[in-house]
Amino acid sequence: MKKYREFLSRPRPEFIIVFSGFFLLCMLAAVWGDERGKEIAAYNLVSKIIVVDPGHGGVDTGATRGDIVEKDITLRIAERLAVELAKNGAAVIMTRKGDTDLVEENFKGSYKERHRLGLSHRVEKANQSGAHLFVSIHTNADPDPRWRGAQTFYHPDSIESKKAAEAIQEAIKDYLKNTSRSALAGDYFVMNNTEMPAVLVEVGFISNPEEGKLLCDAEYQQKIAYAICQGIEKYFSAGE
Repeated sequence: MKKYREFLSRPRPEFIIVFSGFFLLCMLAAVWGDERGKEIAAYNLVSKIIVVDPGHGGVDTGATRGDIVEKDITLRIAERLAVELAKNGAAVIMTRKGDTDLVEENFKGSYKERHRLGLSHRVEKANQSGAHLFVSIHTNADPDPRWRGAQTFYHPDSIESKKAAEAIQEAIKDYLKNTSRSALAGDYFVMNNTEMPAVLVEVGFISNPEEGKLLCDAEYQQKIAYAICQGIEKYFSAGE
C-alpha cells in the first residue's frame, strides 16, 4: 500500500510533458492573439486620412502660465500623434507645422478677426483634404489651480464625432489614468464647420502646477499621443 501511495504521489513524466505542452500552446496563443490584435488595429488606419490640428500658434499663444505656453505644447503633442498615426498606416495632414496662426503677417484686421480667420483656414484645409477624422489638440486652463485631467469634446449633432470622442476619452482614461471624465459635447468653431467627424482633445490643465509640468515633459507628451492614437484606432475598428 505504501508503494502504491508513493506511485500516486510521484510526478508522472507523461503528465508533465502534456501539461508543459498545453501551457506553451496557451502562451503562444496569447502572444499570437496580442500580435494579431495589433495587426488588426494597425489595419484599421490604412487608407484613413486624419487631420491633426495643433491648437493656436503664432501671435495666438493660447493659455499660458509662466513660461508654459499652450501653442508649444499642442504642437509637440500633435507632432508625436502624427508619427503614431502614420506608423499605423494613416495619411496625416497637419494644419500647422510651425509657430504660425495660419494668417498672413501683414493682416490689418483686429485680433478677433485674425483669430477667426486662422480658424477658418484650419477648417478649409480639413474640408479640402477628404479626411475621415479631424482631431484638434488643446490644453485647458482655469483660475482654480486644483482642476486637472484630460477631456475630449465632440459636436452635439454628430453621432460619429461622439463615437470618436468617446473612444479617445476611454483610451486616455485607460492609459494615462489622469481623469474620470467622460467625453462631452462642445461648441467649437472647428468642430462646427468641418465636414467630417471632428473632436477636440483638451489634454490637461496647464493651470494645475503638477499637470502643467507634465504637459511640458516629452515622455508624457508621447503617452498622450499614444493614448489618442489608440482611441482613434478603436473608433475606426468599431466602424468596420
